[in-house]
Amino acid sequence: GLQTNIGDLNHSYIIPLNPDIIATVETFLNPSIPNNFGKIKGYSAWHRRDRVHNTFGGIAVCFRDGLAVMALDINMEEHLELSFFKLWTRNMDTILLCVCYRPQWQRSDPINFIYGNLDSLLLQHSCKHFIMLGDLNQHLVERSFQELLTDYGLTNYVDFPTHISGSSLDPVITDLPEGVITCRPLGMVGSSDHTAVFTTITTSVERDKPVDRINWLWNRDGTSL
Repeated sequence: GLQTNIGDLNHSYIIPLNPDIIATVETFLNPSIPNNFGKIKGYSAWHRRDRVHNTFGGIAVCFRDGLAVMALDINMEEHLELSFFKLWTRNMDTILLCVCYRPQWQRSDPINFIYGNLDSLLLQHSCKHFIMLGDLNQHLVERSFQELLTDYGLTNYVDFPTHISGSSLDPVITDLPEGVITCRPLGMVGSSDHTAVFTTITTSVERDKPVDRINWLWNRDGTSL
């Protein structure tokens, strides 16, 4: 969980890589853990979605101070472990970011929610692009996952193993064009059985203008459930 692994996450990856966004799942946090737990200097407090009724699962995301981002309150069933954010790039493009943890017992529920609501979410929140990342265990719901990619024109940019077993379980999927987004594996974090994934988005603005780079560290803190 995040309480166990936050020290290694910070010293091994956050400090050296200086990411703009840090996303973690299987945080194992619950309401007894204060909201200011684990605040990292230079970043927001963690935006948490703790699992209802027990200590396992959960999502926590934080952002570099000054980053143009807004947490979104999305109406969904309480068992879904999804967190949504709206990001603005320097040229004011807007991105809908979804961080997801899909435990096996949820079957295709999270993917079906995205599939059935993505168009309305993009329209409602005036977002031009979509990025979804997290631990989806997508090999167990391959048909639903592939339908989401195909029907919405999404690409998974994680083409390397992310689990100690050699499986790739932690996708980064988006409609951003090829060449804009890159992903690379880092190492294990503390007691986690998944590798951290470092993602970089490079968005060119007008010619001779600066390049806007958004990078984030995606990490799964817990062990498989």
